[in-house]
Amino acid sequence: MTPSTTPALTLANDSLSVRQIGPWLHEVLDGVPPEESGDLASRLELAVHEVAMNVVDHASLPPDAMIRVTAEITESLVEITVTDPGEAFDPDGTSPPVAVVPQERGYGLMIIQKLVDQLSYSRLEAGNQWTLRINRIGPADRGEAERINPHG
Repeated sequence: MTPSTTPALTLANDSLSVRQIGPWLHEVLDGVPPEESGDLASRLELAVHEVAMNVVDHASLPPDAMIRVTAEITESLVEITVTDPGEAFDPDGTSPPVAVVPQERGYGLMIIQKLVDQLSYSRLEAGNQWTLRINRIGPADRGEAERINPHG
């Protein structure tokens, strides 16, 4: 399978624009077999939404700044990249939530990490880049997946 790409999604720097992620992801996953597209869509929609909302809430973007989301699908993975021109993120500056300890921050990053197989962050010259990867079910594994969960 040749890697497939879908046109980039460009989002304004506001929470209402982040709602465009769901419909865009469904378009991105249009060619993925039904036995895996539902799981991919639900995991990616929440994970990408969390990344985008973290950018809107914490990256101190200028009012006219845009967030760019791209996708690449291969036989083995789905990769979503989110870039923004905001301030640098300090991965060591966030604490993961601790059970029974009230905490306002850190849940978004924890949720993202639970939903994807690999999450990476890079500081670019002109902003930030988040890459989310989910491993796909290979054609040989699809039968096994259907036996484990026949109702999708």
